[in-house]
Amino acid sequence: MIHELIAKGETSFIIGTGDNLFDFMYVDNAVDAHILAVENLLTTQTAAGEAFFISNQEPVYFWDFLAFIWAQFDHHPKHRYHIPTEIAWFVGLLLEWITWIMGAASTLDTSSVREAVRTTYSNNDKAIRVLGYKAKVPLSEGVRLACDDYKKRLAVLSSSKTEGDGAMNGALHAPSKL
Repeated sequence: MIHELIAKGETSFIIGTGDNLFDFMYVDNAVDAHILAVENLLTTQTAAGEAFFISNQEPVYFWDFLAFIWAQFDHHPKHRYHIPTEIAWFVGLLLEWITWIMGAASTLDTSSVREAVRTTYSNNDKAIRVLGYKAKVPLSEGVRLACDDYKKRLAVLSSSKTEGDGAMNGALHAPSKL
């Protein structure tokens, strides 16, 4: 969905003040954390029954994160327009009703507004202390790797559509959304 915003021309809009922090995580770091947890359970078992927050520990402004992803596709919004949260929420509610009536999907709804303005990051100290967790893949590298993979998936999807091979098209699934 993040990539689709480029084609929709919706990358210049920032909902709210734009100062909300998010902490994302590259998938390899999640795998590493799980491996550390299993190793702990097989040895000291100090992690048994415990819950851990795992992230890249690199909180970034949500809208800057989106802009960094778009930059991987050589898209750089020329302008950034701030839409007050209340207005975006009202428009989202209106679009939900239109979507319900027309059966068409909309990018903006009340849930997307809520997600776009909230701050979400966690303290990983417990995972560091008990598991020895440390993100091995920095966020910027993880974004580049994920976008490179997505570009390859788009190329495969695009080439299969241009070839017109019905059997191949049926076997392909839509690429995962960033």
